[in-house]
Amino acid sequence: MTLALIILFSVLGGVGSALIASLLFVGRDNRTAPAKNPVLSYATGTMLGAALLGMIPHALARLPAQPVLLTVLIGILAFFVMEKLLVWRHCHEPMCLVHARPGPLLLAGDAVHNAVDGVAIALAFLVSPELGVITSIAVIAHEIPQEVGDIMILIDDGYGRNRAILLNSLASLTTLPAALIAFWLGSRIESWVPFALAVSAASFLYIALADLTPDHRTRTSLRETSVQVAGIVLGVATIMAVQQLE
Repeated sequence: MTLALIILFSVLGGVGSALIASLLFVGRDNRTAPAKNPVLSYATGTMLGAALLGMIPHALARLPAQPVLLTVLIGILAFFVMEKLLVWRHCHEPMCLVHARPGPLLLAGDAVHNAVDGVAIALAFLVSPELGVITSIAVIAHEIPQEVGDIMILIDDGYGRNRAILLNSLASLTTLPAALIAFWLGSRIESWVPFALAVSAASFLYIALADLTPDHRTRTSLRETSVQVAGIVLGVATIMAVQQLE
């Protein structure tokens, strides 16, 4: 049953998110960006909720606070360094300066990112079904706007729309094999699961605060701010509601 859930939610979080993002471009001009403000806000809330209310508390239930929080801190710093070295960044504006890079590097970074998501989903389900669902919701919520942004970037770099959609979908295929490998190694690395959860939480926190939140700050009208706050609150509330089903 656990393996089936891991496969299902890994597919939804990887290929499923990419396909949903692709559908947003059907019938649109190549440079037309779907409205992302509500989705990005919801994604921010789910990622913060999954990290702070799900992953970190489960890790703290198995280890003292100091090693868990130190791992989270090291993870955040590591993702910052990876961003600098690999230009692993998923901001959501086509004119963002970090997008000045070739398409293959973007696709490679996306494949690595999706693989990390797959590992996070698998490890979460190995801890509990509730944590697995929480993690999956957060992954899906942030993957859809990210994939939309990636398709826009590839199109802006000169890729045709269909080719951009195809290559972006192929990059999402890494989620499932990474999840299956993590599941297969699960019993062998049980003592490392709390640390892995802490690193996954660091990934979610970094994406939410370094990638998604700056996008919110560029939208300053009262209406957009209200949508952002409502979306973040709804995202956190979704995570809390799933926790009540445990």
